[in-house]
Amino acid sequence: MSDFLTTIIAERRERIRQDEERGASRSTLRAEAESRRDEHRPFLAELRREPGDRIRAIAEVKRSSPSAGVLQASYDPVALGRAYHEAGATAISVLTEPQRFEGSLDHLVAVRDAVPLPVLLKDFVVEERQIFEAGARGADAVLLIVAALDPRQLGDYAALVVELGMAPLVEIHEAREIDLALTVPGALGVNNRDLRTLAMRPAHAESVLPLLPPDRVRIAESGYRERETVRRVEELGADAVLVGEALLRAGDAAGALAELLGTTEEKER
Repeated sequence: MSDFLTTIIAERRERIRQDEERGASRSTLRAEAESRRDEHRPFLAELRREPGDRIRAIAEVKRSSPSAGVLQASYDPVALGRAYHEAGATAISVLTEPQRFEGSLDHLVAVRDAVPLPVLLKDFVVEERQIFEAGARGADAVLLIVAALDPRQLGDYAALVVELGMAPLVEIHEAREIDLALTVPGALGVNNRDLRTLAMRPAHAESVLPLLPPDRVRIAESGYRERETVRRVEELGADAVLVGEALLRAGDAAGALAELLGTTEEKER
């Protein structure tokens, strides 16, 4: 597929159109989201790393991905969320996109009910209905991809996320997107994966992270499988890494996360 991002945006818009026809109305979802405004857990404050602190981790829950196929045949999002919590994750990312990643808002609800950590709704957000759904179902943060939105949408959606008591995670893929990302509030994430080709770009985040202001929460995303690569972005000032595939492919997801964070090394000393 030559342009995955364009394709999945079109698919999400069509699915949302169908949801509008057969699901709860947008006004109902908004009212539900507003009623939960004060229930959200602190995503940004938990991820902020003070000098000398260990890097934080957002551990991802997903069954499959377009680039890797099915990651866990016997997929149990709640068991994964609990394992991540026990291994030292600071937040949980839940893939809710239903077609390409086999995700669900029900997975997000189940994980948040079972684990006392902030939960990120990870999807391709292209309509405000998705933000109302996120708030209504208890998400604490919402992913907003700069390349998937025009500047007006990005500003409006980030403001709506904040208005509903959640935090935006604003995802950057290229350095040229930084200026636009800085016009809205929230954490800044740099994705090593090119969402147009799905190719992984090793060390891409390492080249972009130093360009981000230190007063913002900075997150390196995708492709982290070894402690040394996590250590490098930690040294560059990243507050957190978002990791998923390496953990999901490991026989012991909790052990794999502890190894990436360096807590295994500390126990062996």
